[in-house]
Amino acid sequence: MPKLVVLNQGHHATIQDLGRHHYAQFGLSPGGVSDLHAHCWGQKLLGNPSTNASIEILLGRIKLRAVGDIDAVLTGADCRAINATRGIALPQWQAFRLHDGEELHLSTPKQGLRTYFSVKGNFQIPSFLHSVATVERNQIGGLGEGKPLAMGDILTTTDKAHTNPIKMPNSAIPRYASSYRLRLIPTFQYHQLSSQVTNEILKSQYRISANSNRMGIRLENENGSTSTALPAVGSMISEGIVCGAVQLPPDGMPIILLQDRQTLGGYKKLGTVAFRDLARLAQLRPGDHIEFHLTNLEVERHKQRAFYQYFEL
Repeated sequence: MPKLVVLNQGHHATIQDLGRHHYAQFGLSPGGVSDLHAHCWGQKLLGNPSTNASIEILLGRIKLRAVGDIDAVLTGADCRAINATRGIALPQWQAFRLHDGEELHLSTPKQGLRTYFSVKGNFQIPSFLHSVATVERNQIGGLGEGKPLAMGDILTTTDKAHTNPIKMPNSAIPRYASSYRLRLIPTFQYHQLSSQVTNEILKSQYRISANSNRMGIRLENENGSTSTALPAVGSMISEGIVCGAVQLPPDGMPIILLQDRQTLGGYKKLGTVAFRDLARLAQLRPGDHIEFHLTNLEVERHKQRAFYQYFEL
């Protein structure tokens, strides 16, 4: 079967699929792709099910060599990929072929944070609890012990190149920006907060902190401060938390929890970022900006259900 050799791992790259669900009671983070939109389109363009794995690449710079012919696709942040062997640019959001011995090189993207590299078929990787998702904090998944990809790693694929390309509709290709208004589904805890607190949160513009990762996005003021003049909101008995949950710790600066989050949290929650905005959130870099505005639960359920149906999730 064809293989991929990692010549340079770039800044950070991990194997991810849809994640390891239904194990939170054991303290295991679900993991999984950060940008589900980019991942699912990558698999669909190759004729794969969305359950297959992708390589999630942070800020590009990865270099791979094909051993055997491999059909692949790049989605997410545009890293101006090239076939370094032939000296030609490779398309984004469109299937291409790497022939035996050819090298794929990625640059740093101008916009966006994460790029997804998917292959026809899947990667031959032993699963743990029905998933190959890399979760570094739990030391599980990936090629073993939850480690990111490293130079010299070899990934065997399960399919030979024979893709019938699927056309990506232009309307589905995202345009990544450095500022977003995120839809927030408020929790009952949101309604327990004073109007002073909620009004201040909804009118504030926050900056993505450099102290952000796959566990969560920390927000800060425009001046870089991680504290606010908001009155303390206190804590609560720890409870389960979901992807996109927006916690409000005692310093008043929200934290948005992501795929590698802890399974329990004792901070009050403003709400949950709407499912359709999680992909945007995954592409924001430190220094980018967000604002929150409220949305309706039923509207967001409808949008999420439509996405799941389209990609057969």
